[in-house]
Amino acid sequence: MAERKANGQFQKGVSGNPQGRPKKDREIRYAEILMTKCTFKEWGEIVQKAVDQAKRGDATARKWLSDYLIGSPQQKLDLTSNGEPFVSIIEVVRTSEE
Repeated sequence: MAERKANGQFQKGVSGNPQGRPKKDREIRYAEILMTKCTFKEWGEIVQKAVDQAKRGDATARKWLSDYLIGSPQQKLDLTSNGEPFVSIIEVVRTSEE
């Protein structure tokens, strides 16, 4: 089975990048430097500072902590218009054809 169709698109079921995006040398180097410059003790102090700031009402500290602890909230899509259910274009076309 060829990996690509005649038009250059990948065949169904064939990944265009099976290994995923390789780490860039620059990213790896930054991570190495960060790990050597920030000890576990220092990281604990940084986190404690954020906790203290969050308790005092700092919204940025609260967001930073919650993003690390529970992750960013999923974006919800509101499919209503003025409180009425959203009507898709497919439903409009289907109704007009009947």
